[in-house]
Amino acid sequence: MANLAEMLEQDLEEAFEVKDKKSLHRFVASLTENIVQKSAFDQHITELKSDVKILAETMKKGFEAIDKRFEAVDKRFEDLYRYMDKRFESVDKRFEDMNSRFEDMNKRFEDMGKRFNMMFTFMNLGFGIIILLTILFKFLQ
Repeated sequence: MANLAEMLEQDLEEAFEVKDKKSLHRFVASLTENIVQKSAFDQHITELKSDVKILAETMKKGFEAIDKRFEAVDKRFEDLYRYMDKRFESVDKRFEDMNSRFEDMNKRFEDMGKRFNMMFTFMNLGFGIIILLTILFKFLQ
């Protein structure tokens, strides 16, 4: 950098009429302070690129870990869903068993209802015949 500053200072002195050499020296010094050498720039860029690569790889690994966690959570929910389905199926079977029991009881009550109807019919017929016979006996006497 010092060589660049000296070269610029000499070239400017030869190209222009210099009134104040200290001012020219300060200008060239401030100009060369802000100029970055290509090798240093390239080195910084390659370091930056490698840092970005490392960051990208780290992010990729993090996303893969998150994906694995989501897959595990999905699997747990699927297992829970299957378990709940099995529980509901067992409850449904119990209700079906209860329904069949109620159907059996309904059949028994229907059979008993038919028996009572027949019994009442025969009783009514019997009473009717008894009443008819008593009326006939009373009438014939």
